[in-house]
Amino acid sequence: MAVRKRARKAAKPVKRATKQSAVPRRATKRSAVPKRPAPRTRPTPASAPPHTAAARRSPKPTAPRAARRVEAPPVSVPSAIGCIGQHFDFTSHAMDEVRRFYTETLGFADFAHDPRFNYLRVVTATGASLGFMPPMPGPPEQWRPPREPALYFMVEDVDHACRTLRARGVGLQQEPTDMPWMHRVAVLKDPEGRLIMLAQVLKR
Repeated sequence: MAVRKRARKAAKPVKRATKQSAVPRRATKRSAVPKRPAPRTRPTPASAPPHTAAARRSPKPTAPRAARRVEAPPVSVPSAIGCIGQHFDFTSHAMDEVRRFYTETLGFADFAHDPRFNYLRVVTATGASLGFMPPMPGPPEQWRPPREPALYFMVEDVDHACRTLRARGVGLQQEPTDMPWMHRVAVLKDPEGRLIMLAQVLKR
């Protein structure tokens, strides 16, 4: 019995030493491999901006090139008379045939007819149009040969344009005058005799 007690007493210090030596080994192992915090995930909204990775992986289908075509806006060209549009005015002795040709054969869909003067106006492009009507007595018809057009410049202020032209030595065939078709019109000619009409829309 005494031998067994001595053996137990001798074994106890050995076990304590083993436990004490095991503790630093576990501590060393934990410090060598620290735990990394889990990455934070941010929820992606339903409508993610186009620069996100999800949008880059699945781009939206592009529309055909023809569908994205946009007409260029009209360009304002500087001038001394403040021109904002150009119009050719013709006299016509065949109004019905002319109307069918321009609106049906050529297919210009933007047109208007004024029954007071039997006047047809056909828009041909942005800021450009044609006009047709039977000959009228008096100005400006008295200066225009048959079938020759008159250049009709729409201006912001016809009186101001005429003052500018007079200062440059240009004579007028007709001073600014209010016409029945609600335009204030001045008439002049170019060096080769072409009829030029400067017109300003009157407020109704």
